[in-house]
Amino acid sequence: MNRLIHKITISGLTLLLLSGVVSPGIAFADSSTSPVATAKTTEQTYNVQSIGLPYTLVSDKTGTHKIYWYAKWPASVTAKQANDPAFIQGLNDLYPEIPDISNFTGSFASMIVPVSLFPGETTIDYLVRSTGGDASSGADFIDSMTTSTYMSSWIIGNSARFKTGQLTREDFQANYENEFRPKMEKIDGTEGLIKSYDQIFATEDDDIFKSLISSMMSGMLLGTHLGTESDEQLATIKTDDSVRQMRAMLTAPMTNYLHLQADGTYELDGLILGEFQALSSWFVDVVTPDPDPDPNPATSQPVTVHYVDAKGKQVAPDKTLTGSLGSAYTTDALTIKSYKLSKTPANAKGTFTSQAQTVTYIYEPEIQTGGSGATVAPEGSAIYGLKKLALYKKTSFTKKNRITIYAKKSRQNRPMFVVTGYTKSASGAKRYKVRDVNHHSKTAGKTGYITAKKSVVAPVYYTKKTSKITVTNPSGINAYAKKNLTKKKAHYRQGQVLKVKKIVHHNLTTRFVLTNGRYVTANKKLVIAGKKTMPKKIVTKTAINRYRTANLTKRNRHYRKNTVLKVTGWTYSNANNFSKHDTLRYQISGGYVTGNSRYVRGIK
Repeated sequence: MNRLIHKITISGLTLLLLSGVVSPGIAFADSSTSPVATAKTTEQTYNVQSIGLPYTLVSDKTGTHKIYWYAKWPASVTAKQANDPAFIQGLNDLYPEIPDISNFTGSFASMIVPVSLFPGETTIDYLVRSTGGDASSGADFIDSMTTSTYMSSWIIGNSARFKTGQLTREDFQANYENEFRPKMEKIDGTEGLIKSYDQIFATEDDDIFKSLISSMMSGMLLGTHLGTESDEQLATIKTDDSVRQMRAMLTAPMTNYLHLQADGTYELDGLILGEFQALSSWFVDVVTPDPDPDPNPATSQPVTVHYVDAKGKQVAPDKTLTGSLGSAYTTDALTIKSYKLSKTPANAKGTFTSQAQTVTYIYEPEIQTGGSGATVAPEGSAIYGLKKLALYKKTSFTKKNRITIYAKKSRQNRPMFVVTGYTKSASGAKRYKVRDVNHHSKTAGKTGYITAKKSVVAPVYYTKKTSKITVTNPSGINAYAKKNLTKKKAHYRQGQVLKVKKIVHHNLTTRFVLTNGRYVTANKKLVIAGKKTMPKKIVTKTAINRYRTANLTKRNRHYRKNTVLKVTGWTYSNANNFSKHDTLRYQISGGYVTGNSRYVRGIK
């Protein structure tokens, strides 16, 4: 199957754009599609200076959604970054488990080139023209892409419907024999694939059949870079809608994939780099472009307004504006709950022309404080537990679904998570979908659902300026010259009070800017607003022992009652054990002693 997919996609956009050769590998035998001819008029050149990174497009009745292939990467790369070996190496380092990813990142610079288009030129026409192909090669390319879409959508959608009980085995087999198999027989080189699938559907043991279907589906999900979606979501994918969507995308104006930036340059859409990976559960046919378009049509074309976040995810429904040719249009930013506007497009105002136009407003999540006005923390941000809580496999918080329990911990040791999504329980209670990022614990990397109650979880980072902060991390914190915390300038020990000038955002975190201009973390586990005082000395109220560890193991000294000890810091026990509560410990010369007020008393 992977070889067949490779045979399909080898004729994809990367080959068209980079190699200068058009040679589609396969096509439906009964296809009659041909690309649209382009009027020979004056070309317009678009100064492309950045490229969106690859994603898979999934569409449904709520709109289109971008599933980025490499979530750790930024949403786009500029020409300067693409030509910076250190930056490209940094992208590669984020995915050390993919040995040949440098082959992919190394092509970014060659993709960021000016694009010259004829008025109304379709995507497939541009690709064929720019590589010297003819009409037949364009038709073959469309067929190979729709074939790939047909295969992936049929396998994923039907497999998911079977797994969720929406499709019986008998119906699944009938669909395969009457629909999928006849299509595949018309394609050269699919004999091995058909033989493999015949063996799967001939399997008599139901459990083995289910396992084979899961493996087949997993392989296709890997090829489409999906996998985080539930079987229920994948079950909505429809083959016909997906194929019609792919055809419409390829015959759409190439300008749809060129996004005007604030500086007047353009960004090439990540769908191009991702070779138009797209699936759909609902798609409305678009108007087929005129095969012989008038380069100066007399009618006005609409302006579509998009509202998205930095990753291209839709945060509000699109708007479509219409008007007479040459009349003025004005678009407005929307007030969107939990988001704030980060970029206003240069073409927010303009005039209706003979070409369809897009206006894109970009938003960023508002980092929530956990106060009375907060709703949920933004996706990608960090939160921690204020009270005892549990992680569950499903949104139904039952004992059967429980993965692990996190005990209530001190501020320094609170369990931390990254928000990867949102949902609700059957009763409507808000849930966070999260990933455990407590790196030194046994639970690190676990994923699931936790409550979104503000009384139980809160954002890890401060969002409001304070005049002073106190360093609480036992190891202290560093100060830097840059807000991305590079170019270390100083180290501040635990207990030091620092004066703050302002607070700034960095991605989905924040930094405090000190009065000396240096940047420090705003992580609540490492610093606390205001001045926090701890005793400089303690006196023993009973005889106590000193230990090498904060968990009070490995005793190394005994102190009598009324002994005065100098405190050099403080910490808490069970730092990375979230199944147990933690207890205050004082650090003194040579080790740790209890912080229990029954046994010691602080001296200022």
